[in-house]
Amino acid sequence: MAPRRPYPMKSLPLLACLLSLLPAGAQAAAPFLADPAALLGSAPERKLRSALAAPIVDITRKARPSPSGDPHDYISYGRYWWPDPARPGGLPYVQKDGHPNEAQIAQGDERLLDALLKNIALLAAGWAVDRREDCALRAAEWLRAWFATPATRITPSFAYAQIRLGRDHNRGSASGLIDTRGLAGLVDTLRLLEGAPGMDAGLDAAVRAWVAAYLDWLTTSPNGRQEHAARNNHGSWYLVQAVALARYLGRDDQARALAREDFARIDWQIEADGRQPLEIARTDGLSYSRFNLEAQLQLARLAAPLGVDLWHYTSPRGGSLRRALDYLKPFDVAPGTWPHHQLAAVKPGFLQPLLAEAARLDPPVPPG
Repeated sequence: MAPRRPYPMKSLPLLACLLSLLPAGAQAAAPFLADPAALLGSAPERKLRSALAAPIVDITRKARPSPSGDPHDYISYGRYWWPDPARPGGLPYVQKDGHPNEAQIAQGDERLLDALLKNIALLAAGWAVDRREDCALRAAEWLRAWFATPATRITPSFAYAQIRLGRDHNRGSASGLIDTRGLAGLVDTLRLLEGAPGMDAGLDAAVRAWVAAYLDWLTTSPNGRQEHAARNNHGSWYLVQAVALARYLGRDDQARALAREDFARIDWQIEADGRQPLEIARTDGLSYSRFNLEAQLQLARLAAPLGVDLWHYTSPRGGSLRRALDYLKPFDVAPGTWPHHQLAAVKPGFLQPLLAEAARLDPPVPPG
């Protein structure tokens, strides 16, 4: 049996680095974290054919009826939550950290959101790198279905993310907002598509209005405020998406204020030797240490042009992002020597994307 893939090892960036590979004049607006050429990789034509052929499946095409009664609402189910064998009907569900309930996860909308983000990222890359109009037009069709067309667009809130059946009247949990971390990649896609064929003023306005409504919900709703306050990786990923969305909307003051909050988060997350106790405490401590640091490095890149230097910051207790990375380096070669809990198998080289991300932060991006 193939080793179980741990939840936090899923790579977030839909695009990656090397903007210099873009041909002259190909950039509409520089993406924050993206590298279209790297996404297309060594088989760009095959990937673009697949993205062009992929059917547009909108949020209303659910595997299971929505408990909210509105098919436009995003629905997902708690990743590590299982029926309680000691209770009739298994309700309320109980948590088994490190053991994903794959059958339950498949009943939610995460796969639909993933398909949207994956396909439009590839299509946007096809436009940015090769000026493929067919890619731009198809990406616009995806965006129109998800964010503009009344019959199919998604509600700009995620109040039903990661439902834990039998708990809280089957409403979503604050931790479910980890599902939306990929929206930082959506921002990059939208910037690459600015001015592209199919991206008319009406569609652009509709998408921006959706992003603004979602960011307002994210920063004011009970679930959003609770996730914002989370001290572990959930709080880090909250800031990644909130800062990216605010920058996309031109709300740089809001983005800067959010980014500055991370100085305190670094202080409580990272010890002087680089350990991340809140992540090490998990069943998959190595995976989650990497996962949180992935968010922190992305946040550092998003914050640097705002004049907020997280990468070179050292907390009063001696913790820093660099030291967190250094602490994990020996286990990149020998994951099996990790001295704490790690249930899922981790392959050597798991840290390489983060080492590349760190290289982009040193020297720091100048403000402006």
